[in-house]
Amino acid sequence: MLMQQFPFLDPIHATPDLVARLRALADDAARLQQTRSISPARLQTAPLLKYWVPLRRSEGLRLIGQVSGHPLIKGPMIMTSPLWFADPKDRWVRTLSRYYRLGPPANPTEAGLMTSLKITMSDTPDDETSEDRA
Repeated sequence: MLMQQFPFLDPIHATPDLVARLRALADDAARLQQTRSISPARLQTAPLLKYWVPLRRSEGLRLIGQVSGHPLIKGPMIMTSPLWFADPKDRWVRTLSRYYRLGPPANPTEAGLMTSLKITMSDTPDDETSEDRA
């Protein structure tokens, strides 16, 4: 029953790549616990997400927005994988896969439109599933 509603719980997803990303996330969590910030150099190389809006999904909070500088996704729109950490001043977020620099959020009209759409994973590239295919 759980995996029917939440397919991401299937142990088949415990790949070596996932283990490596979880280790990197844990290392970043330890650094964030100590410093409460990330290095400017690391932030400078992160993809930029502009005109973003939060989207609550069964697997967690994600962002939808316009991305540039992503190593795998070239299209303008992206749905991030679930967020793990966020800067209190909205300068960056951390997903399972990477940090994102945050540009301006979507204006209220754009945000309302984006959140009212019935978006599926196949509609918008996702940083996690794109890496799984790479």
